[in-house]
Amino acid sequence: MTGWAEWLVAHGTADAAMVAEAERVLEAAALRPGDTVLDVGSGLGLLTLAASERIGDGWVIAIDPSVAALEELLRLAHAANANGIMYLVGDAEVLPLPDASVDAAVLGSVLFQVADPGAVVDELARVLRPGGRLSLREPLGGGATTISTAVDWSPLGELGARVALRERSDADRLPRLEADSLMARLSAAGFADVEAAVEDLGETWLVTEASLDARLHAAAGPAAPSLRERWHDSFTPQEVDTLVSHLQSLTGTSISFHAPQLFLSARRS
Repeated sequence: MTGWAEWLVAHGTADAAMVAEAERVLEAAALRPGDTVLDVGSGLGLLTLAASERIGDGWVIAIDPSVAALEELLRLAHAANANGIMYLVGDAEVLPLPDASVDAAVLGSVLFQVADPGAVVDELARVLRPGGRLSLREPLGGGATTISTAVDWSPLGELGARVALRERSDADRLPRLEADSLMARLSAAGFADVEAAVEDLGETWLVTEASLDARLHAAAGPAAPSLRERWHDSFTPQEVDTLVSHLQSLTGTSISFHAPQLFLSARRS
């Protein structure tokens, strides 16, 4: 584990699984000292901070549409004494960078959230220099499970059925990312040596009081709502209490989650 990753784990910003996935993305990007690296959708900056450690006097450009996420990344970078990082507010579909300006681009869980993944591919092709490397990790919608779909909510009757229905409704609002179509779009945009692997990085969750509290309050970023907050937006306070009580009744049991992930690397021709 790299120094920045150890720091993030120690301060509760990342866990060992997140670090392993990030390091795999960075290894595939083949970063070199002096590189200019683009982290698209940087969030709290696990890829950004880990990349900065690998490139010596190079630069990492962290781009995210969330000002709150970039402010938190800036705070973390200062606390970890990380240097050589630039911060830009921007959208993955319209990157605020000139043509052929970066040596490598890394992404983690970005394409599945955008309306037009193909536009992001075109932008990456534009800003990468010839020979530039692309490496990413993306969740694939098919077969993935969450707390709302992995848990047996049937004892709650109609309320339990609405939990899973709400989850499917949220998923339907996101574009469905497919590995084959993404690889074809990369080739059409001028990428070569496209390599992809799909793996299930699911987990077995042992339900405890502490682990349940962590899942209820976990959020994807500073501006993102937690699971408990999302439930409060969709259910009455009494219904939320019932949902939480049902999860508490599962203390001591294990729940399996499936999480198909795409790891992909390519080179700009």
